Amino acid sequence: MFRDSDVEPLVLRQRGTSAQAGDRALLLHGLGSSESCWDPFVVHRPPALDLWTAGLPWRSGGPYAVAERAESTWIDTAIRQVPGGADVVIAHSYATILLLQLLSDLVVAGADPREELGIRALVLVSPFYRKQPKDFSWAELPGNLTAMRRSAEDHIELMSRNGLDPGVRADMAELACARLGPYWAVRYLDAYLRTPFLALDRIDLPVHLVVGDSDTVAPPAEAEALAGELGRASMERIAGCGHTPMAERPERFSLAVQQFLATLSAGHTPAAVN
Repeated sequence: MFRDSDVEPLVLRQRGTSAQAGDRALLLHGLGSSESCWDPFVVHRPPALDLWTAGLPWRSGGPYAVAERAESTWIDTAIRQVPGGADVVIAHSYATILLLQLLSDLVVAGADPREELGIRALVLVSPFYRKQPKDFSWAELPGNLTAMRRSAEDHIELMSRNGLDPGVRADMAELACARLGPYWAVRYLDAYLRTPFLALDRIDLPVHLVVGDSDTVAPPAEAEALAGELGRASMERIAGCGHTPMAERPERFSLAVQQFLATLSAGHTPAAVN
């Protein structure tokens, strides 16, 4: 399945259980990140939510080897391996593209994601999306790689307990990107470039998008465009927040998830919140 790697490509962990009967959520991290990006949210999780995290092949410390199958199939495997099934999938950054690709492929093939995977709602955090191929340009390609490096630096800063010297942080980000390598960078760009072709209007699931209003990696305008293409979507901006709301503003993020889940229990999707 992977070449030249003895690292387990997919690691599933239970991160929090609830004494109350509630939903079970699977948390999916972005490119070069890890399950640890969800730690602050785990601490502040909604009281009736059971949490599972998936350590995916593109995680920090992951295999970083050439895969013999499409990346979205790892999302499929992770969802299916959650004991009892995942009611809600909460995906961040790169994982949002792969999750939508999986669901798009299912509906195009005539399958119902609810019946096939058991999920009944999505939360997309800091998603990437472009509506048309012409929305991408040659000139912005170097900027995409710069954004990946900036994302790595932000993640390192968030996960450090006592803060880091900016020079040390920059060196660590450069090393992280070097370890990630060109394969995963190209796979990310390829998935991003294919977002205009997703069958979003056929994904009949409630979706809540959560973005930081100061995100410079995945611009909030892209989330707005994505919400407009999904049939049952709502959106929430978190003020003073960047690319990782669940780590930067975990209590506020938890409240957003809790309110969204409450609307599901009530049988409807909330109106968009800006």
